[in-house]
Amino acid sequence: MAKHPGPVLVTGANSGIGLAAVLRFAQRGWETWGTVRSDEKAEVLREAARKAHVQEFVRPLVLDVADDAAVTAAFVDLPDFYAVVNNAGYAEVGAIEEVTAREARAQLDINLVAPAIVSSCALPGMRRLGGGRIVMVSSAAGRASLMPLNGWYHASKFGLEALSDVLRMEVAGFGIRVSIVEPGFFKTGITGAARDRAEARRDRESIYGSAYERTASLTDAILRLSPEPDAVARTIVAAVESRNPQRRYLVGLDAVASVITSAVVPRGIIDATARFVSDLGAGPARPPAIRARTE
Repeated sequence: MAKHPGPVLVTGANSGIGLAAVLRFAQRGWETWGTVRSDEKAEVLREAARKAHVQEFVRPLVLDVADDAAVTAAFVDLPDFYAVVNNAGYAEVGAIEEVTAREARAQLDINLVAPAIVSSCALPGMRRLGGGRIVMVSSAAGRASLMPLNGWYHASKFGLEALSDVLRMEVAGFGIRVSIVEPGFFKTGITGAARDRAEARRDRESIYGSAYERTASLTDAILRLSPEPDAVARTIVAAVESRNPQRRYLVGLDAVASVITSAVVPRGIIDATARFVSDLGAGPARPPAIRARTE
């Protein structure tokens, strides 16, 4: 195996894309640290590494990356990472009218602020190593806002894309490259949790109840048809190992299709189709007439 310039850190490493990435890095001889939020999830990661016969390369790290103070403190004792993969995240499903400020902030904290803080803490070590790689796991939803009831998820991923573009310019002079990986739908815990959130909001007798029910049903179908996240893991590893990584990697035919649709189909058609598919109803045919005031 080739000698690697330093270890790798992957956030959200106990399932889905994060777990697949950790195992692939380890199989290629990288010392790979994976953040998880509990000792139980750390054991899940250890067991997966044992089954893949790569346990000597995998270092579980119990750390909530949404806790910026904990992240900053943890990096005092962590090694200098050559690469950081910001993968931890989730989807807050809910109509914008019904998502609370607390829920919205939590979505932005984990999907947008946490990757910035983790990357910031890793940058001094990358400079000491003479270079490095930062991979942001975004989504096709960061390029195309096609999913009603996912406004805050879209906002977090659009924000992550903008943040990554600026970060890439800022750190290029240090030999550090920033890549954005934009998966479509894959079998991950995020998709299953999103379905559960849609069901929970439907059960609260929301005025968007039929749309939540349709969203849950569609998500069930997506989960059945979606591939395993190995293709995303391969892309992440390729971005780290490449001498000249791409700025963006779209992964999955549905991701490519959604971005092309957003670019070429008139927005009115997209809106009408998304409303129909999501069972959001036709609404009034025209705005109510405004009566002129008479004296």
